[in-house]
Amino acid sequence: MWSEALSHHGKYVLLMSVISFGTMFQLGYVTAYPNTAFTEFKAFIYDSYERRGVTLTENHFNWIWSVVLNLWYPGCIVGTWATPFVAERFGRKVGLVVGNAIDVIATGVNVVGLLTHLPELVTVGRLLTGVGDGLAANCLTLFLQESAPTQIRGLVSGFQELSVTLSILIGMLFGLQYVLGESLWILTAVAAVPNCIAIAVMFFCPDTPKFLYLGKKSTIRATEALRFFHGTTHDVEECLQTISQESANEGKTSFREVWNSRSLRKAMLLGSVAFGLQLMTGTVPITLFSTELFRRAGFNSQGAEMGSIIMAMLNCLATALSLNFVDRCGRRLLLLVFGSLNVLSIAAYALFAELSEVTTWANFGLGPVPWYLTAELVPQKQRSYIQSIAFSANTVAGLFTGLLTLPLYGYFDAYSFIPLFIIPSIICLIYLFRQLPETKNKEIYEIVKELEAR
Repeated sequence: MWSEALSHHGKYVLLMSVISFGTMFQLGYVTAYPNTAFTEFKAFIYDSYERRGVTLTENHFNWIWSVVLNLWYPGCIVGTWATPFVAERFGRKVGLVVGNAIDVIATGVNVVGLLTHLPELVTVGRLLTGVGDGLAANCLTLFLQESAPTQIRGLVSGFQELSVTLSILIGMLFGLQYVLGESLWILTAVAAVPNCIAIAVMFFCPDTPKFLYLGKKSTIRATEALRFFHGTTHDVEECLQTISQESANEGKTSFREVWNSRSLRKAMLLGSVAFGLQLMTGTVPITLFSTELFRRAGFNSQGAEMGSIIMAMLNCLATALSLNFVDRCGRRLLLLVFGSLNVLSIAAYALFAELSEVTTWANFGLGPVPWYLTAELVPQKQRSYIQSIAFSANTVAGLFTGLLTLPLYGYFDAYSFIPLFIIPSIICLIYLFRQLPETKNKEIYEIVKELEAR
């Protein structure tokens, strides 16, 4: 699939990979580097309060650190719910540029907070990062879905998840003490570089053909966009005719309208459940706490850090390989198979962690499909709105799993994964098995019709 995409759509694939990595880098990177740079951040917070004559207890630090880490989530929800307004009124391109610009500003706030020993400013910066990430990530999903040729839509849309896994790996590596961990402001400032590259590249790109044709009613600009993204050899008239079949589904977008529509309601629930299943793989606690979990499992500090990095490398490699199959095997099959394997892997971990003092966490993950599945199930007019609902569900679930994992692990050890991950995963898998249609190589209007008929 990679070779075919590069040979027929080389320019487009390269362009989308750069935009995806630049846009999603901040989301994965800022989640990962606190994991391996934990000791340095802890020293920064203690030192900052000691300069004010305040001596922190361990309990006080835990609360402060929890707030610093998790304020990203409310910010992400704000950015996510700004997406329908920005994306529908100003376009997917503007949303991407604004989201990346907010991330650059947020990085600046973080750096100033670190240099001036103001943890409160770092907290504000992390909140702003969430706003930028929420807006940029959702607009990127729309941009990739609406600009990609149908036959490589799954591959290209998967660049989003691949970029996240790669940036998580980079974040964990850079957070090591002997890399950038001892210089927290440099470690933090690095995050803005890919955002700036993404902004620069976006200025040379048109908006998506679907937004220009259906949203702005501009045949000329949509035609130019199709030629820019798909090349001059593709049948533009045929593409426009296919796009036009989504326009029949236009209408007022509100939660009541979505809930009263059989196909839109199903799309919203399926997208939210797919995102939920992705979180039940344990991605949030793995990214935030894997080093600590490895320590509790019996590894020394260096071994725990290396264990976290190896897991990040495997996750990145698995995501890259999975892109070869999404347009061949289909989204439904991959979700169900790897979701089931993940349940088995977590169950095995919960069992063997209690039988052995040292164990590792074999985690399969779900690859890129949950990121773009919602956008494939929804017509143009409602796409940004329902994508925001599904991504909000993902963010809220991520917040709760991030907050609950370590405390419950402290009380129940690995058995805490049964209520946290295994039971919810099984419920999600049953629902997807019963309701999710296959979307590979299908136009959006065909998928919508199939949902209406189910």
